[in-house]
Amino acid sequence: MARLLFTIVLATALLVPAAADAQGSGAHRPHSSSATHRTVTHRGVTRRASTPPASTDPVALSLKLAEQYWHGVPACGTPTIVTSAQQLPNSAYETVTSPEPANSVVEMWTEVQKCTITINASLWPSWRADDESFQWFCDAMTHEVGHLFGHPDGGQTNPALITYPFLNGTSPNFNSVPQCEHVSLQYGAQKIRDEEIIGG
Repeated sequence: MARLLFTIVLATALLVPAAADAQGSGAHRPHSSSATHRTVTHRGVTRRASTPPASTDPVALSLKLAEQYWHGVPACGTPTIVTSAQQLPNSAYETVTSPEPANSVVEMWTEVQKCTITINASLWPSWRADDESFQWFCDAMTHEVGHLFGHPDGGQTNPALITYPFLNGTSPNFNSVPQCEHVSLQYGAQKIRDEEIIGG
């Protein structure tokens, strides 16, 4: 089983404001926003009706961008993405070449045989949290999809590559996936952000 670790101190600094916002608005719910209009005819009367445009799903988008980075869909097909409120015990993970950094937690992991990627919901509890640090979230997803293309954590020795098993805001592999940079996200018609490069 493959995993991606990052430093909890930096993650807490990035995610606490987002998590607090998610608590107030409800997890994975789009924000209310301005709407687009369409013409509706009912009982011979024509009028304009509002229809909110589709929201950006950061999970689906990060998976799509990861597949673009790896130039295709894994041999097992499009992976199933699930969440878990708890990370798996360390005994369940693949051994890595490099020592594990202090205060690290697993933010996502891949079960290659099941073609499944699990997101640690204690770190990524909602769409809002995923959006607030989308570039980081997308980097992590790209790392996990890489496992489905045959890139294990064990034996990875170049810390500048997204395949390296550790990621934090000061790591050489942070911001190493061009597809995850400068991404525009929105809830309905409300633009959330133009993703900017953090650090590096």
